[in-house]
Amino acid sequence: MEKEDIRYLREVVLRKTGIDLSFYKETQLQRRLQFIMLRAGTQDVKEYALLLDKDPRVLEDFKNRFAINVSEFFRNPERFEDLQAKVLPEIAATSGPILKIWSAGCSVGSEPYSIAIVLEEFERKKLYHIWATDIDEDALSQAREGVYSEAYFHSIPPEYLDKYFVRQNGNFAVVSHLKRRIVFAKHDLLRDEIKETFDLVVCRNVVIYFEEEAKKIAFARMSQALKKGGYLWIGSTERIPDPSSFGLRYVLPFFYRKE
Repeated sequence: MEKEDIRYLREVVLRKTGIDLSFYKETQLQRRLQFIMLRAGTQDVKEYALLLDKDPRVLEDFKNRFAINVSEFFRNPERFEDLQAKVLPEIAATSGPILKIWSAGCSVGSEPYSIAIVLEEFERKKLYHIWATDIDEDALSQAREGVYSEAYFHSIPPEYLDKYFVRQNGNFAVVSHLKRRIVFAKHDLLRDEIKETFDLVVCRNVVIYFEEEAKKIAFARMSQALKKGGYLWIGSTERIPDPSSFGLRYVLPFFYRKE
């Protein structure tokens, strides 16, 4: 795939979906684009760009396969145990009257809902607010609706499934009082303004797809969005090589504290 082809496709994709491919690793980008184009029945970039414009099914397939909206409730349960037992007690002791959390790259919402459940179960009850963001409007629509198939619940403790979801036509719907704690919004992690500071920023398995410079921008912005003493929680496939350069200190596997 020629560089000019990639540049052209980036422009089309940004216009149609809001996904900025310029931040993604080029070798990984090429492999994924070639796979998605073959699924659409073409190897020609210009032809594929036309399909993105004209065929909603091609556009939907692109977003589903490129935005990586694969998720589940309580993904990596041991990390949620760390959140509940070690991180929350510390930030709850030092935060204001309302615990503020940002779930960046929240996809279809299973992560912020999982965090909300942990906060509901936290022994030291505290008011909280979760700002959950993504660039994919379709994913956010599903998140706001809060209805999920059984495939999303492999890792959730059974008692939480019974307590925080109701059955709905073979699926599971989030209870209304949990939904009220979360605001879902479209937001570009690398570009858009961040108006608040937070006690906890969660961004898991998002920056792994970024070029190194984009990763630095993302980590810097998330660190700036943290209150002093707040925590950043990243994915189990990610790491921050020099956390001190972002004003962060490694505390637990995949958890960093703002100094």
